[in-house]
Amino acid sequence: MNSKTKIIGLVSAAVIFLVFGCKKTKNLPAVPLPEDPVIEGTEEYPGVPLSDIYSVTVISGNKRTTQVVFKSSCPEYQPGYMNMIDTDQYPLGIFKGRSISWTNFSFSGSVTVEVKVLNKAKVPLSSTVKILPSRYGITPTISGDVISFTLTQPGQCSVEIGSTGYQNGLMIFANPAETNIPTPGSQYKELVNTTAAGVNAVPSTYSGLYFKSGVHNIGVYQVPANIKNIYLEAGAWVYGSIIMDGRPDVHIYGRGVLSSAKLNYRESHCIEAKNQSNNIKLEGIVIADPKYFSVRLIGTNNTVSWVKVIGSWTYNCDGIAAYAGSTVSNCFIWANDDNIKVYRNNITFKDIVCWQLNNGGLIQLSWGNGNASNVTIQRVDILHAEWNNQEVNRGVLSCVGDKFAEGGMYGLQQNFLIEDLVTETPVPLIFRVSPNAASPNEIHGMTFKNWKIDMDMSKGFSSYLQCSDPSKPFDGLVFDNVILNGTKLTANNWLTLGKFQISNVTTPTFK
Repeated sequence: MNSKTKIIGLVSAAVIFLVFGCKKTKNLPAVPLPEDPVIEGTEEYPGVPLSDIYSVTVISGNKRTTQVVFKSSCPEYQPGYMNMIDTDQYPLGIFKGRSISWTNFSFSGSVTVEVKVLNKAKVPLSSTVKILPSRYGITPTISGDVISFTLTQPGQCSVEIGSTGYQNGLMIFANPAETNIPTPGSQYKELVNTTAAGVNAVPSTYSGLYFKSGVHNIGVYQVPANIKNIYLEAGAWVYGSIIMDGRPDVHIYGRGVLSSAKLNYRESHCIEAKNQSNNIKLEGIVIADPKYFSVRLIGTNNTVSWVKVIGSWTYNCDGIAAYAGSTVSNCFIWANDDNIKVYRNNITFKDIVCWQLNNGGLIQLSWGNGNASNVTIQRVDILHAEWNNQEVNRGVLSCVGDKFAEGGMYGLQQNFLIEDLVTETPVPLIFRVSPNAASPNEIHGMTFKNWKIDMDMSKGFSSYLQCSDPSKPFDGLVFDNVILNGTKLTANNWLTLGKFQISNVTTPTFK
């Protein structure tokens, strides 16, 4: 979509607002690998991988708009390629041949979405199609190879075709219409197909960056003191990462895409704020192809909303961490390490859709020095959790603690509310709260309310609530209307139904 079309699309609030687009070895050249073929689709996105599996059309009134559908494929393991290391071989082997396609648009009112399957070898047609999360209440219709459904509110939807279609799945990122689009000019420097040299040459008189529609490559961008606003326009595809080091009060927003695809593995977190980089605001963008943490905000009082993370395949690709006083809402998080990270006080996560690969905890409490009180996590929809073992850093709720027995650490979690959590497909493991005894970790006051969870008991995994210190047992645990595999947990059945292994836990309260 060109700029003129996008301007037309913004004229009426009744019309959709389209946004196109979530051991060291020798570094080899960044060339495309066979597992991730590049399909040249539009002039706007030269070299960006597009989907050969799905097409998507959005209909508003009598207007039909063909969406750009992107694709992230599991890369082939090749030692040294972009600094791949030995441990990358295992997850890339598990997910070999997998992909995730996705499209991104904004709207107001209601729209109809039509999905057509282009590659029936990858995704066989099925009479069983679900649009998840189920809380959206969306029922699709099927006509031949076209799946249609109506959206009346923004959200992040997975189109699930048959029992295995998710392995080459499709995500629909339907955003609220933008209300805060800036104007390039004296404050925002307009950037067109810019490079690292170009963005670093922006004069210090500017306080904002405006990435125009098109492909940019900025490398690892260290935000200077004068830049307080970074806007990714609808249609902007920005290769690189954004780092704030001692740079508070930065706003990164828009409907564009920030992709790590051209960075080396573990070269940089996608978005990071450290060293008193407080009050960071992230809004609306897609973070694609992470090769390290997606969002790492270790300052205070941050806000993250409508951010979509997608396409991470190796370990160390954590989801979203936002420290004390932060709020994360209306986000989609695809991760192959810890997904939701709550390590400090007064944190809120709400309205989160998650997809967990085989590594990491869905909600991670601590890796040894997590100290968090007054944490609220509400309305979490788990599309898939693909754990193939029950190691200490797996599970819907995980507390690893001092995993490597370094000593000298201390963890504390108290006054937690984790409410309205749903597993859309059975998951192998629910609780893996078993911090290493090498350093103390206390838990006092944690309520699990209105959970509707299914656990795949065929895996033979257990649930773990294990405290190593009998003088300071886990206490204040409340199971309030927790439904496991269709049965409400009670004082009489919880140990058996959940296959719990417990130690030093005060008997929970059941409601």
